[in-house]
Amino acid sequence: MRRERARRRPREELIALRGEILKGKVVRLEEYGAFVEVATEDGGAVTGLVHVSEVDADYVENIYAYLAEGDEVDVRVLDVKEDGKVDLSIKRADPDWQDEETPNLRSKLDKDFNKRLRRFMHKSQMIQGEARRQRRGRVGA
Repeated sequence: MRRERARRRPREELIALRGEILKGKVVRLEEYGAFVEVATEDGGAVTGLVHVSEVDADYVENIYAYLAEGDEVDVRVLDVKEDGKVDLSIKRADPDWQDEETPNLRSKLDKDFNKRLRRFMHKSQMIQGEARRQRRGRVGA
């Protein structure tokens, strides 16, 4: 029970710090990301994961080329999950970082699709009408 209470405090602290930039230390590297230890206000520490996609703005093929255990890094707290796992980001901690704005291509794609669909439906209705006329002609003959 005591351990659980001690575990909740840092989690709640980090929830309040969501979006904030903190100092951290790389404690372990894996192929899929880096585990970074972040100090809490009460003197404790919480370890969170920086996924390999959150290490750098460019594609990271080899995380070991970017980080080493013991490196001091700035991290942004992205999320604190119900189970206490902490998602961190190094690339989003960069002051020059801006989320990539994806252009709204959907509306143009939708318009192009709708245009092609209308043409297709019009042609198919014309073909069906012609087929009906030919059938009526054969039946009456």
